[in-house]
Amino acid sequence: MTTNQSTIESAQTLYALELTCPLGLENVLEKELHEEGLTQTRLGEGQVKLTTDLTGIYTACLWSRVATRVMLPIAHFKIESADELYAGVKAVEWSDHLSVNDTIAIDCHGTNHHIRNTQFGAVRAKDAIADYFVALTGERPSVEKNQPDVRIALRIKRDQVTVSIDLSGDSLHRRGYRQHGGMAPLKENLAAGLLLRAGWGKDCGMTQLIDPMCGSGTFLVEAALMSLDIAPGLRRQYWGFKGWKQHDHRLWQQLMDFARNRKRDAAELGLRFQGTDREQRAIAAARENIKRSGLVGIVEVAMTPFQEHEFIIPEDTKGLVITNPPYGERLGDEMALIALYRQLGEWVVSNARGWQFMMLTSNDHLARQIPVRPEKSTRVINGGIECRAYRFPLMAGNIKEDVVAQSVMTPGAQMFANRLQKNIKKMRKWVEKNKIQCYRAYDADMPEYAVAIDVYQDWAHVQEYQAPKSVDPEKAKQRLFEVVSAIPTALNIPESQVVVKHRQKQTGKTQYEKLDQSQHEMVVEEHGCDFIVNLKDYLDTGLFLDHRPVRKLIQQKANGKRFLNLFCYTASASVHAGQGGAFTTLSVDMSNTYTDWARRNIELNEFSERDHRVERADCFEWLRQSQDEFDLIFMDPPTFSNSKKMADVLDIQRDHGDLVRLAMARLSSAGELIFSNNYRRFVLDADLEQEFEVENITQQTLDPDFERNNKIHQCYIIRHRGMA
Repeated sequence: MTTNQSTIESAQTLYALELTCPLGLENVLEKELHEEGLTQTRLGEGQVKLTTDLTGIYTACLWSRVATRVMLPIAHFKIESADELYAGVKAVEWSDHLSVNDTIAIDCHGTNHHIRNTQFGAVRAKDAIADYFVALTGERPSVEKNQPDVRIALRIKRDQVTVSIDLSGDSLHRRGYRQHGGMAPLKENLAAGLLLRAGWGKDCGMTQLIDPMCGSGTFLVEAALMSLDIAPGLRRQYWGFKGWKQHDHRLWQQLMDFARNRKRDAAELGLRFQGTDREQRAIAAARENIKRSGLVGIVEVAMTPFQEHEFIIPEDTKGLVITNPPYGERLGDEMALIALYRQLGEWVVSNARGWQFMMLTSNDHLARQIPVRPEKSTRVINGGIECRAYRFPLMAGNIKEDVVAQSVMTPGAQMFANRLQKNIKKMRKWVEKNKIQCYRAYDADMPEYAVAIDVYQDWAHVQEYQAPKSVDPEKAKQRLFEVVSAIPTALNIPESQVVVKHRQKQTGKTQYEKLDQSQHEMVVEEHGCDFIVNLKDYLDTGLFLDHRPVRKLIQQKANGKRFLNLFCYTASASVHAGQGGAFTTLSVDMSNTYTDWARRNIELNEFSERDHRVERADCFEWLRQSQDEFDLIFMDPPTFSNSKKMADVLDIQRDHGDLVRLAMARLSSAGELIFSNNYRRFVLDADLEQEFEVENITQQTLDPDFERNNKIHQCYIIRHRGMA
């Protein structure tokens, strides 16, 4: 036992425990237990088995930073049916562990041919325990799912069943200093295990710890608690053993008192814990966690990019840099993160030589951007994602000096950056004069770099065009890496504000499908109108930039008009019409996603729902049934759609004649239909030019950012004959 604990009297009964932990950290947990005097251990998969007395149970619960739960198995048996599960649970001497007045909860893990779902297994076990007490006392215990007096765990593996008392009661990663439910950060016990794996500890010889992308501060707080010898369980209010019959309240209080007295002074030890993050929400959470853990003045965090922060690093000190950067689970994310990882590698090499560096990531390619040879890596699961924690000793023999000396950008990336900067410079006066916030900066200008780059304020939205089958996929991927690594430098924006998507031919409902769940929205302005755009969650952002001049034209023509917007998308044209003084606007689209988005855009610009309506409908069917008349109609249908919500398949080349005629039937005698589409090989139906006055205005609707791509759309004004 640790100092003073040997004086505590405890029952001599020995218990065979199972302490679960994150996969990959079993030996870290075992070493931690040994340091607390709990040496009768045996390693298992995701667990350490421990034989100890009551004092050891409390010590493990109170002091283990790595364990997830402390389980006391009380029965093992085989089953061949659900009835045998019931009988095996009922045969346990439950009165040794709880009374009929105690509340219980049962967690069942695992299934087999006889117990096909965990809920059924839990119910059968609950019935068995209830019937045990009915036979003994005539009463049954109550079930309480949240914080019961005694929590019982049932583990089923093939025909083997283990019944345990969960002495921790709740996962030990819940220390009590972090409010859960908002963000999904690194779990505390995984963070502590990685710190121990990296060599951090109470008397490790290191006094400085830095997390350059600290998120909610979990590494920082856990490291400080470790160095100051503060028990991770001190702040927990709920324990599973408190309702257990063999609990010794007096012994527990003695151990708690000893734990409180073990705290060390940070100033005397010369400790410093520093973290940065560029996200306001993350830093706010970190500060709250620091406050709740009693570490104000000990752990310091700042809302700033690590590349720009002035960390205090005293000379001749040893320390650890440890971080959990973004992983890039999607291809586009990975591309955007290459520069970030390279900058991180350069930063640690330049600022923390002689220290240790540990990084957790799920992406091996990103890990290779660090110009240091890793000493070892540990496989762990973080948030359901398989990751590796790489340990990099920042020593002369491990640093790849030739890589560090190189520029972050390859020659190809530098060439691309030069071209992008040239484009930006060429358009700068036009952008500033017209107060353009969103524009196309590059569109496959160099064939080998087949991407489109759109600027949205201080964000870059990158779309990779589908490469021909003749192009080597690895070469295409390398070129995309070069593009993404060049953008932050060329546009002077953070690498985290580069969003990459792969654009390919859309069929059916793919244009409406979500790519992500990040709900990344921002508001941009165009010609006095505000629009909600979403750069991450869908293939398109909510604003077609090539139609900027078309929307301006609509704004100029709309005063006093009744405006109809067919295939309205997010109703940006309707907002411009409203801004231009339209008497009424009606926006029609068949997508729930886009009609909801359209309503929010209209509301954002403070137009009334009464005069500016949005309707979800198939535009073909709506036109066939409508009897309303409009003075100005805008129609920008998709090239192709086979959505289940449409009565028929839409092919714009085949069907545009019928579509235009239906729209013209709703147009007033002096009205105008603005018809646009983005089918590159589109040919207007010659009969339409005989029936109506048709004016091709495509060239007038191309702003400077789309002059090179003059087939981005085709646009016409169509009027009734004799009204031109």
